Amino acid sequence: MQLRRLPSMVSLRGFEACVRHLNFSQAAAELHITQSAISHQIKQLEDLLGVELFERQSGAMKLTRNGAELLPVVRVFFKEMSRVVDGFERGERRIPVLEVFVHDSFANTWLIPRLPRFQALCPGIGIKLNTEEFARFDNANAQVAIRLETRAASWPGLYSEFIFAERIFPVCSAALIEALGLPAAADDILRYPLILRSRSKLNGQMVSSPSWEYWLDHHGVAGESLNCALSVPHTSMAVLAALRGLGVAMARTSHISDELKTGELQKLFPDELDTDSGYYFLCAQGKEKIPEIQAFMSWVKVQACSSVE
Repeated sequence: MQLRRLPSMVSLRGFEACVRHLNFSQAAAELHITQSAISHQIKQLEDLLGVELFERQSGAMKLTRNGAELLPVVRVFFKEMSRVVDGFERGERRIPVLEVFVHDSFANTWLIPRLPRFQALCPGIGIKLNTEEFARFDNANAQVAIRLETRAASWPGLYSEFIFAERIFPVCSAALIEALGLPAAADDILRYPLILRSRSKLNGQMVSSPSWEYWLDHHGVAGESLNCALSVPHTSMAVLAALRGLGVAMARTSHISDELKTGELQKLFPDELDTDSGYYFLCAQGKEKIPEIQAFMSWVKVQACSSVE
């Protein structure tokens, strides 16, 4: 975009002072210049703009309609300039902000607990979390998404990288295992109080977590007589309920790796069941080369490796 010749800051500063005082002599005194100098500045400004900014009658001054239109623009300009210069003097600078679309359960249990490590590693990058169901990428911002999808999924126009596979397994508190013991076989799970994911609406349709159904079907266990102790809408709630000893939850590797390491939660069986889903890193095609996106993507992959070891 080509800009026409713009007024100088000196003439704009003189104009703003004249508006406040409505007197050339007083405005000149404030700016430590002569009356003729400020009068010359205003004349040059009017000539450049091709309009009169002040009416002069019998020694009195008042703004013209054109002057009144210019005034708020000039004041906003000086206000913004002062803010930026003050920031420079205080050593401030704007940092790039990366918007991350992520499901709230994954954010609460995996991403947020690890974010202090990213901030320590990359203090010059801000993070904005967005838990909208679908990422709306635009060309103006640095945006990424971490999504749980089937491995057959495709995203036309998006760059994608596989992060880690989704694996599921039953977990509960150590106190519950102490009270009921470990199951000897998969069908022993039927005697335990279970924490189930309730059916909920997504885009107007009823959906439910396939985790328990998938695990039971894989192990050949009929699920008609499940002992449902609690029904919750989110995986993060199921994990929290299991931590409080309310029953057995079907957990994901990504959600409870730290709790397993500390012993707060324990597996009822040693094996983890692979699903056909996994976590993917997504961004608009070509945006993967933006420095803050590269840094965040590399960090996520390192964290993913450590969380599934």
